[in-house]
Amino acid sequence: MTQRVQKIESVIQQTVARELAELLQRAGAKVTVTRVDAAPDLRNATVWIGLLGNVREQDKLWLNIEKEQGALQAAVGSKLTTRFIPRLHLKRDTGGEYAAEIDRLLRGL
Repeated sequence: MTQRVQKIESVIQQTVARELAELLQRAGAKVTVTRVDAAPDLRNATVWIGLLGNVREQDKLWLNIEKEQGALQAAVGSKLTTRFIPRLHLKRDTGGEYAAEIDRLLRGL
């Protein structure tokens, strides 16, 4: 991966995290942008978002995040001066949930 792609991934991660914090602050949501994977041609970027809370809260929160995808895309577009603005693909990061489940299983031994 080139330095250029890494810098753009960093800008996308910071921008999306900031926007989500502003858009969801009234809901008291606990959201983190865990990583961004941009394609080498910078036309697409996958944004991995971790959610905290119980399953019902997470599902409701994810619906709100999906509704704000256009605002997130616009915010990223305003920060980048590249020829192409990567199209954002939002994905839920369940790594934290997986780690918690493994921890729970290990404690049960």
